[in-house]
Amino acid sequence: MDFDSASRTRSVAALLTLSGGFLDAFTYVGHGGVFANTMTGNVALLGIQIAAGDWARAARHIPPLIAFVFAVFVVHLLRLDAFAASVRRPALVCLLLEIAFLSIAASGLVGDSDVWLIPGISFVATLQTLSFTHIENLTYTSVMTTGNLRRAAKKLLEAFIPSYDRIALHEASLLGMAGFCFFAGAVFGGVTTRMLHDGALWLAVLLLVAALVQIGRLVRRREDEAAARSYGE
Repeated sequence: MDFDSASRTRSVAALLTLSGGFLDAFTYVGHGGVFANTMTGNVALLGIQIAAGDWARAARHIPPLIAFVFAVFVVHLLRLDAFAASVRRPALVCLLLEIAFLSIAASGLVGDSDVWLIPGISFVATLQTLSFTHIENLTYTSVMTTGNLRRAAKKLLEAFIPSYDRIALHEASLLGMAGFCFFAGAVFGGVTTRMLHDGALWLAVLLLVAALVQIGRLVRRREDEAAARSYGE
């Protein structure tokens, strides 16, 4: 099992989606009602606050939108042939960058200014969702939930109508798990942010490190199994 295959497992997707919900709750609860990941929410709130003439609050939603677009550009560049030789595992690079950034933010060594914190979180979270795009063979997103829930409902219907479909039911369970993990992460993030404020980010770091460790463990286990089979032959 290579890095890409290991990153598609249910356990890794659960940890990444927990972190996605956590970060949305963290920025919304702890940093002025701005979403880290949910750009739909930011666009809606931007429009609502502009309509109300609340320009100061509206402006808070613009930096994460810019960071989101910038992250899309970065991931696209990493996948170009010009970078392929030097960046062999862009998903791993993005995950390590996210862990590093959140660790710095959680440490408080450089302050907690929203000027860099919120767009920074949006940037690394977008790197995450664009780098880890599958549970098994299904596409999903680890930092928002609308698409996951819509497709889970569709797969659940397909599992029973017009006839029983075991594969569709399995796929519905995977996408439903992603939706639940995002919800659980948001609950966890909301509670701990009220208790620990920016220190709560250490918990998001732990979730991401756990995902990284799980990927490494799965890769090593498959290598050991392959070596054992080779030795047996």
